[in-house]
Parts: sequence; structure tokens; C-alpha cells
Amino acid sequence: MEDKLQVSNYCACFIDLLGQKNVLSGQSLMPQLITDKEKSDFHNVIKQSVGAIERLQKQAQSFRQGKNNTFSIRDQLNEKEKELYDEMKKTVAKQQRWSDGLVYYSSLDTEFNKCPMSAVMEIFMLAGTLCFLGLANEQPIRGAIETAWGVELHENELYGAVVANSYVLESQVAQYPRIVVGEKTIDYLNAYIETPADTSDKLALYNRNCAQLCLNMTAIDQDGFHVIDYLGNEFTRSVTNSGSKGLFKLAYKFICEQYELHKEKRNTKLALRYTWLRGYFHQNKERHT
Repeated sequence: MEDKLQVSNYCACFIDLLGQKNVLSGQSLMPQLITDKEKSDFHNVIKQSVGAIERLQKQAQSFRQGKNNTFSIRDQLNEKEKELYDEMKKTVAKQQRWSDGLVYYSSLDTEFNKCPMSAVMEIFMLAGTLCFLGLANEQPIRGAIETAWGVELHENELYGAVVANSYVLESQVAQYPRIVVGEKTIDYLNAYIETPADTSDKLALYNRNCAQLCLNMTAIDQDGFHVIDYLGNEFTRSVTNSGSKGLFKLAYKFICEQYELHKEKRNTKLALRYTWLRGYFHQNKERHT
């Protein structure tokens, strides 16, 4: 096994579709589906469970395809510049499907990949977009990005400390619709920025710029944890652009409805979390309205 498996550091994002436990609560064998009510009730369960995760997967795929199909400056480059450009863009994040969630990850090993930050930047952009979209679609997600060692047991099957650590951050720290960025990931980004820049090394400069962009897309939340700042200046400029206004309106409406719902049910924990989220949207309202 040691000859076949390559252990290295990875950056991974664990994304969880919220609410599935409640949707599937009490489900067992398929109902007989004889009456119209049985058919309607079961259809709603399938729509809110299978339909929801399928929609999340398709949105992630659509975002990644759109990113790859955007106008590229590559056609305007000479052959030498094209080689450099291709090296910068060569590595992309991999996807691992995980029950009612997704894992996006990429190796940070620089032996065969000189620009690991290209995939890390993609992970940041994808995670923030899915979080924003989830609120607008009334199917919220939460997630976490962390860096640690891992190994691909098979293609698109990551295992190791990076999966365990990102899962712990997602399940125990994120707690409500947001993307938490772990300290090891922040340290990794800072290491690129703090390394003296060699202006003659274009790949090193590219990694450094991508790391700075990722840091600019984060903020510190009220509990002290770093999060993807998907309503912030950098994320809006680099990712959502003018499309953020429509998403903001839908997401804010859903957040307010959730706050009122949990307040009415006297669910202090969830009401407080949506209060935080509503406050985050209030802080960035002028930028998106």
C-alpha cells in the first residue's frame, strides 16, 4: 500500500445540506402509494430530500462549468505565455459525494503541481457561492474548509485527518448557514503571503496573489472564527458581481422568515443563529440593494 498511496497535505471543504434529519424523520419502508394523499406526501419527502441534494450537486456543477467556460485571455497569449497559463490553471478541485453533502478537495503537494492555490481559490469561491445560493433557494447549507494530511484511497475518495478535521469544524463549529475557515488553512494562506516575493517567478507570484484573494474573501465572525465573507467586497467583485442583488433579496427574506419561525417556537438556539445571520446581511445591505 505504501508504494501505491501518496500521503500529502490537502485543503478540503466539507459541505452539509441542512434540514435533512427532520425531513427523513419517521421514514421507513415505502408507503403503498394507493391514495392521492399517500402519493402527495411521499412526493414531498422525496422533493425535500433527494431533490434537495440533487439540486445542490447540480448547482455546484453548474458553477464549476460556468467558471471554466468564461472568456479566457489564453487565446490572446503567445505559445510561451500559454504554457505558463496552463500550468497556473492545471489543478482543479476534486469532488467527493457524501450522503446529504459534498466534499471538495485538492492536494497541496507542489512536486507535480506548481500552483496548488488555483484549486484552493476555486474551493473558496464554490463554498461561498453555494452558501449564498442555499439561503436564496431556502435550502441552506453550512460547511468548513480546513487543511491537513490526507490520502486518496481511490479516485475522488479522500480519507485522512483533513476529512475528519473539516467535518468537525462543519458539525461542531459552523452550526448555522456559513462556511468556517480553519486556522490551519489561514496559516497556509499567510505562509504564501509572508514568503518574500521573487518577481521573476511568475508561478510563485500567482500562488501568492491567489492566497491574498482567498484571505480577502474571509472575515471574522462574532464568535471569533474565520468565515467566507460572501457578501463582502472581494467576493462580490470576484465571484457574484451584479447577480448578488437578486440573491440577496431572496436570501434575506428567507432569513427573516426563519428568525420569526424559531422565535415563535421559542427555539432560542436557532433564533439566535438567524439573528447573527440577519445582522450580517444588515451590515452589507447597501452593497447589494
